Amino acid sequence: MARELSTLLLAGTATGTIQPVTVWNGIKVGKKIIEFIGEVPEWINYNQNLENHLQLLKRKTEFLESREADVVIELKNIEHQSGRKRKEEVNHWLRRVKTKVTDVRKVDDDINTVSYLPRFLFRAWLGSCIGKEIDQVNDLVQQGSFTTGLLLDAPRDCGGPLVTSDLKGAVVVQKLDEIWGHLISPFTVRIGVQGPAGIGKTAVMAHIFNRLCSSCRVFYVNVPPDFSIYNLQACIAEELKVDHLPQTEGSEIRRAARLCQAFKSMKEFVLILDGLPKDFAPGDLGISLEGNKGKIIVTSQCLNVCKRMLCQETVVLESLSREDSENLFMEKLAADSPLSEDIRSVARDIIQKCSGIPSKIIDMAVQLRGADVNEWLDTSSDM
Repeated sequence: MARELSTLLLAGTATGTIQPVTVWNGIKVGKKIIEFIGEVPEWINYNQNLENHLQLLKRKTEFLESREADVVIELKNIEHQSGRKRKEEVNHWLRRVKTKVTDVRKVDDDINTVSYLPRFLFRAWLGSCIGKEIDQVNDLVQQGSFTTGLLLDAPRDCGGPLVTSDLKGAVVVQKLDEIWGHLISPFTVRIGVQGPAGIGKTAVMAHIFNRLCSSCRVFYVNVPPDFSIYNLQACIAEELKVDHLPQTEGSEIRRAARLCQAFKSMKEFVLILDGLPKDFAPGDLGISLEGNKGKIIVTSQCLNVCKRMLCQETVVLESLSREDSENLFMEKLAADSPLSEDIRSVARDIIQKCSGIPSKIIDMAVQLRGADVNEWLDTSSDM
């Protein structure tokens, strides 16, 4: 700013003429000087109100920095919670703010370092520059409102959210967050989720699916009980809406090629395979995890399946605690009145025999709604 003007004038004094090639970006500086000369009527105002304009610039810059801090905190919170990516215009705005704050901080340096120009001319030049800086800071503050939001819109082809129920138990919620942490890590491509039947793997995956719907293309495939490469290819093709797979026996290789082409056309995706009974090579199925940002999540009752699938991270779902088991049982029992002491004793025994498996607890509670003490005793003895 002021330093540019002084450099140009000093170059002219030393040579008898102004030579732009000897000055930093001389042509650009020359254009600024021409604009400055055109502002002659404002020079007195610039000179007289320099300090006030400088303080105004500092206050506006402080407000801009506060807005920048708010945006950074908001991004940190909502990016992690939703998994959606920030808009590129937000990154561009943050970079421009940092540059502008640096420019404004140089103003004080200019005031203290440029002493060899005529005082009036210097103050008028600096006042002109400060006025432009104030306008640019105001523009950045206005642009920082981001009325359309900070994050990219959710993809439209995930099929909508799945119906979910509240997850029971603090441990389950922690496991959900652990899985999510692996998903948003750029270093994790294959994730395993292991636990016995009824532990809640499908319920957890439904919550993961709904979160992912707002950030990328996600495909949820229930692995068929009669597992085979051929059958699983058909399920994946249906989810991906890939038509006309070869139907002849022994066509798995050609079917894999079609699916591979579909996956490679996506820059980013997550494939959930829920209920995998045995391992397989993703390439044999047609799943391509190379050349894009694809990830795969497999759930299985068998920990070795997750290991043989080369999962980089495996989250093991644990049984509910005794307290969480009792709370879930009583919630699903939905008794109209408090249980008698005899029934409460039998109920504790039944809950213990459910071993903290949510699906078993729910089934028992629903089965025993409105039952008398004899039915409670019979149910307990049959378990």
